[in-house]
Amino acid sequence: MDASGFSHLHVASGYSARYGAALPRLLVQRAAERGLTTLALTDRDTVAGTVRFAKACVAAGIRPLFGVDVAVAPSDEPAPGAGRRRTPARGGAHVAEPRWRVTLLAQSAAGWAHLCRIVSAAHAAPIDGVPVVAWQVLEEHLGDGLVVLLGPTSEPVQALMSGRADMAEELLAPWHRTAKAGLRLEAVYLGRTGTGAGSLRLAGRTVQLGDRLGIPVVLSNAVRYADPGQHRVADVLDAARLLRPIDRRQLDSGELWLKGPAEMAAVAARVAEAAGGGPERAAELLAQTEETAASCVLDAVGDLGLGRAQRRVLTDGTGKRPSPDLTLTMVFHAQVVTLAGRLAGRE
Repeated sequence: MDASGFSHLHVASGYSARYGAALPRLLVQRAAERGLTTLALTDRDTVAGTVRFAKACVAAGIRPLFGVDVAVAPSDEPAPGAGRRRTPARGGAHVAEPRWRVTLLAQSAAGWAHLCRIVSAAHAAPIDGVPVVAWQVLEEHLGDGLVVLLGPTSEPVQALMSGRADMAEELLAPWHRTAKAGLRLEAVYLGRTGTGAGSLRLAGRTVQLGDRLGIPVVLSNAVRYADPGQHRVADVLDAARLLRPIDRRQLDSGELWLKGPAEMAAVAARVAEAAGGGPERAAELLAQTEETAASCVLDAVGDLGLGRAQRRVLTDGTGKRPSPDLTLTMVFHAQVVTLAGRLAGRE
């Protein structure tokens, strides 16, 4: 199988607060060292790392793709604040993370504008303090220059965990209607067993569903760190984000690193086999991933104005300047990453 190249479409950096374990510069450096020519940045709920990522890519000769990983409301969207929030028995705060997440990639300048408006809308109207994109916003902005990746953290694919392909198909209907030709299913295999996120069986079921419904399927590694050894940092970040001790029963798998073309070709072969296919289906899976990457032609210089003086004052989508809370959050996150890296190095 040809392993001459691979495009990672789902990558979180240190700008994903208390989630990503590597800064954009290191991710780009590793991409160049491992023979990757195209790399996306899809941080959680923010595009704050875009400029540094774009500059690092230009310097390293890597073609950058720009996107975001956002939390979304369920298709049968409940009223904000519905349900009772749990309180820990021993005091403190219970951190409830959004249940559903999807990844968006900008294909053009128009798509980037829509993507930024989606992120702004999520922060302007959070649910229980968490930025979540409402379906009204998705219906307004998807379908024009945006690719939508539905992976293991999306509502339709999670239905496959229990073998409910019929429910997954039903849940895909509003996405198909809204995202149109930009819809993709995201197959992710992280060496886990069972049928949960990162398992081979779920990745195979995702490919089967896409083939049955005629929806392109891309291969992803859901990257959150640059090197395998950084999974220890990821465990510390999870504990800090969820306000809990490190749970040795739920440690990071150590597989969410920026793998090279050969490693991802091997993953494609395993996923295709799990879906009942062979080398041809694996090659098609890799080809569909590259075709999706090629469709994203947003230019950092021409479209984003990288290197040009910008006179506009950034706002939060409501006409106001951004809150300094975001800056404080990123400073805290950087300190956690640094400390976690030092602790991991001592072991």
